[in-house]
Amino acid sequence: MKVGAYIKNPALLRKLLRKIVEDKLSIEVLSKLSDEVEVIITDSPEEIVGKNKLALIVKDAEAIDKVVEEVKLILKRKVMYNVLTVGIDPGKRIGVAVLGDGEFLEGKIFDNKESLINYILGAIEKYPHDKCVIRVGFKEPFSSHIAELIYENIKSTSRVSLEFVNENRTTKSPKTPMRLKHKVPKDVVSATRIALKRGLRVEWKHA
Repeated sequence: MKVGAYIKNPALLRKLLRKIVEDKLSIEVLSKLSDEVEVIITDSPEEIVGKNKLALIVKDAEAIDKVVEEVKLILKRKVMYNVLTVGIDPGKRIGVAVLGDGEFLEGKIFDNKESLINYILGAIEKYPHDKCVIRVGFKEPFSSHIAELIYENIKSTSRVSLEFVNENRTTKSPKTPMRLKHKVPKDVVSATRIALKRGLRVEWKHA
């Protein structure tokens, strides 16, 4: 499958190119529309009408990351992830891992819970998915505080569920392939293990 970028806005094109290089994607920048290209990333959708191509619309710089993730899914022959899983390793340093259908997508460490919530909301928006499971390692009082913030900030829907996970043996390396370009911090490794482990579901009304 061939993917092309047809962007007229120079600022958007520069940001898209940086993201393409960063993620090592095979996307051809087009000076004119090509019949060989099946998927077009564009900020000019009106020019794609009638061309029988799948158009991914970039309206502003904030949309670049989401569109690039959509391209990755298309190259995997997917429309969305069946399950987006967010694993959280609570503590003074909070490790977070985001997985799509069991595949590691990204992870990060936070020193405060407020930044954590913004990160989770961004991941839920960024990665197309059918359902989302947020799994929090059970380590009191940190787990309850994080669950309260999730309950307050992430809407209760059938597409998002919350689970508490027993943290036994979550510090060992995960069995799932990581495919990372650099060493994974220990807290992110633990968060990945938490994401991969079934937990006790918390009903939103009791969160």
